[in-house]
Amino acid sequence: MKNKRTDDPRLLGILGGMGPAATIDFMEKLLRTTNAEKDQDQIPAVVYNNTVIPDRNDAYLKGGISPAPELIKSAKVLEKAGCDIIAIPCNTAHIWYDKIAENTEVEVLNAPLIVSEQLPESIKAGIICTTPVKLSGLYEDALSRKGVDLIYPEQQQDVMDAIYKVKSGNMTEAEDLFMEQVDFLMESGSEKIIAGCSEVPVALKKSKAMEYIIDPMESLARECAIRFKKI
Repeated sequence: MKNKRTDDPRLLGILGGMGPAATIDFMEKLLRTTNAEKDQDQIPAVVYNNTVIPDRNDAYLKGGISPAPELIKSAKVLEKAGCDIIAIPCNTAHIWYDKIAENTEVEVLNAPLIVSEQLPESIKAGIICTTPVKLSGLYEDALSRKGVDLIYPEQQQDVMDAIYKVKSGNMTEAEDLFMEQVDFLMESGSEKIIAGCSEVPVALKKSKAMEYIIDPMESLARECAIRFKKI
């Protein structure tokens, strides 16, 4: 199927559940981005919080159950609901972006590509992401054309531990672990830090570190608002 650009979208589909807290965080970003004064100024949306999508990290790293069938099924649910555009508030799920886009006629937005279009050329950028995002080169592929030099955390396992602490609701420990890596990346010369996992801004939303962080989900929300002519 051909994934077509929709120039006059009426209904946004949010392919969520990865995890639920990140989905809610994205919806809050979407609300803030529109600067709405009344209900009618907001973007009409259908949220499919599909929490049974198999773990993306287990699938990529350990040969676990592929999330692709459930991701495609979710896109189909949103397509049948009448959505014109689909946003996926999960960075790691974008590893399977092509499979999703190929199996729906609805346009699927690409968060890493959106971020790559916004970053200045030839800067040093840190990135805090899942191990699959790192190993797959998801952001490296998108940013290499702009000469962006990516710096990864010193302790990738701590990043993964922090991500799962967010999923279990342990925000305090997650923030501490993330901040240790933020400090390392800044000391290593990072001019900006990409939140390459949607759990990162969930844990750090009250931290001063957000001044230096580029949040792909914020960029995705803004792209949705632009496409729906809400800003």
